[in-house]
Amino acid sequence: MALFDPKKSQISQLQKSIDDKNRMIGVYFDEIGKLYYKQYRDMNADVSRDINTRCESISNLYLEIEECRLRILFEKGYKECRNCKKENLLEHAYCSACGEKFPESNDVSVVTRVDPADIGIVVPVVDKVPQENPERVTEGGEAVSEGAGEAIPVENPTAELTGESVAEVAEEAEETVSEEAEE
Repeated sequence: MALFDPKKSQISQLQKSIDDKNRMIGVYFDEIGKLYYKQYRDMNADVSRDINTRCESISNLYLEIEECRLRILFEKGYKECRNCKKENLLEHAYCSACGEKFPESNDVSVVTRVDPADIGIVVPVVDKVPQENPERVTEGGEAVSEGAGEAIPVENPTAELTGESVAEVAEEAEETVSEEAEE
């Protein structure tokens, strides 16, 4: 019997990573709560960007946790059926519970690939809606009207994951808004 088992060491590291990610999720949830309370106390405080950033981080952590969980299964010699979530031996070509065909390869990258939709993670897509007579405050404290009809980003919570982060989608929307404003 060997004193050092690399599989057990790998599984232990993956489990520690899962625990760390779960702790970080708790921290993000606490921060979101504090941000919402800040907005409750001061209705002029706009914390939506901070909240969205933390929500995006939470979604990414959930994906990483699921990948670690699948890696642990792989290290133990199992893979999970994407259809019924039953654990099967790596050698199986079909699920022993539902009969679903597994991918041809038992490579770790194939067996541990995570589809965000499978675990219920949806990232909002930013749409543009017309804004009614928007105003912004200049450094001198004056309110300046920017003209009606300018588009502002709004989140669509039912959109599918596109592979882009919320920040990337928001940045693209802002670029589109500024291009339209220039025209």
